[in-house]
Amino acid sequence: MKDIVLIGAGLAHANALRAICKSVHDHAHLTVITRQPRTPYSAMLPGLMAGIYSSDDIHIDVAALCRFAGAKLVVGEVSGIDVDTRRVFCEGRDPIPFDILSIDTGSTPNTHDVPGAHAHAVAIKPVDKFLAGFEAARARLLQRGAAKFVVVGGGASGVELICSMERVLRADLAREGRDPAAVTFTLLTRKAAILDMFSRGLGTRFEKILAARGIEVITGKNARRVEANAVFTDCGAVVPYDELFRTVEASAASWLGDTGLALDERGFIEVQPTMESTSHADVFAAGDVASFIGRTVPKAGIYAVRQSVVLAENLRAAAERAPLKPFIPQKHYLQLITAGEHYAVGARGGLSFEGRWVWHLKDRIDRGFVAGFKKLAPMAEMVKSA
Repeated sequence: MKDIVLIGAGLAHANALRAICKSVHDHAHLTVITRQPRTPYSAMLPGLMAGIYSSDDIHIDVAALCRFAGAKLVVGEVSGIDVDTRRVFCEGRDPIPFDILSIDTGSTPNTHDVPGAHAHAVAIKPVDKFLAGFEAARARLLQRGAAKFVVVGGGASGVELICSMERVLRADLAREGRDPAAVTFTLLTRKAAILDMFSRGLGTRFEKILAARGIEVITGKNARRVEANAVFTDCGAVVPYDELFRTVEASAASWLGDTGLALDERGFIEVQPTMESTSHADVFAAGDVASFIGRTVPKAGIYAVRQSVVLAENLRAAAERAPLKPFIPQKHYLQLITAGEHYAVGARGGLSFEGRWVWHLKDRIDRGFVAGFKKLAPMAEMVKSA
């Protein structure tokens, strides 16, 4: 019997657990180590900010999922791995041995590459800390009655964040009989255009939406230093703010640097197409923390979910000493980005579209994905007794 240990409960691991739960038990014991027993589905975060979703709506219950999968759940903070003696170290716990290891710890915005960012900016990940930071900023706005919000990062997360903030915070002021225009918004990005990784049609539509809502967009300026109430850019421009949020430059867990695993220049784990480490057999990585050699795989939830299917097969194959299969990312997929409240923009191939119906489509897909995990909970005892 092999000991398969999964570090992290991101989308790749969560979805993989559903697939490997029954068949793997003839060959291995499963253990899941995670910092929190609930995994947020970040695609639904803007809806949570707007009050459309509850916290339960957007979270996957990892404890229930582990019961279903027959896996042992360890709630703790991983501090390191010894790949030679095959042990995982968690703060305040005895080392956890493994024969096969998979890592899906996700990524977080790098707040240390820009001086002052860690002290003054609220990062969008981890989600629990972001939500606390947003609610605190929301309370300060309502107390003062006016504020300038700045979001650094022009990708999907930054655009969704500033669109949701604009809808929510102006509505807050209006409900209290104050001037909604007293809160202003600026999106700052070092790229030449927002959403440059998406179809041009989708980006153009959002440029019009942001302009119509009075959201200032500053492109081509990189944040170099952050001080209290001001962002200084590489070209000498100064962007003042009252509340600052940041979504850019993902980074990996710092403890990975001491593991001996092969890492890329940003600290992510280098993997082969099979998601196995390029330097160590029986060590896998998936989701944002994985860096595929020779190919670019965007750090997006859709790819983590697709990876999970192959990861489940390869973890089972590793336990049985069978050949591994490669993950082949799709070239095109449906892009859906919310513009706040019940409005969204989408694209597929060269076609882009927007409207309330796009939001309802996204809502149905997102709710359906999370609901698929909630339906597993009643099966826990069935699997346990099988």
